[in-house]
Amino acid sequence: MKRPISISDSLISAEWDLVAHTLATLNNGVEPRNAETRRLRAQLGVIRVIMYEKIKQWNGDNSIDLSFFIASFKTIQRMEKEFDTMGIKKRDFLIFLKLLLGRFEKQKLKAKKPHATLSEFRKMKGVVENEDSPL
Repeated sequence: MKRPISISDSLISAEWDLVAHTLATLNNGVEPRNAETRRLRAQLGVIRVIMYEKIKQWNGDNSIDLSFFIASFKTIQRMEKEFDTMGIKKRDFLIFLKLLLGRFEKQKLKAKKPHATLSEFRKMKGVVENEDSPL
């Protein structure tokens, strides 16, 4: 019997246009109840716009800029901590971001400036050593 396709498998095989559309339309799950939740909602909006603009430009060469990958990883970790701190239960958008990070991990890493590569890997080394990470 064939194993059903998981959501993460579906996301990995989806076209980038579909991924960008889902990112743009998925509800972030944060209700603006007070100043903290309004701030978090605004941050999620900025994250959504930046990731959408970046993803919709990809041409299918299966590569991702190293600094964008690291920034995405750190941002998603930070948002997860914010959701935990505020006790937000509706995490569909956060789960989607984590699944998207899984797709990012499958891309070839590239650095625009070769000298910056060492610096970027040092940043990532700190993340991997200091946090639980999927890498």
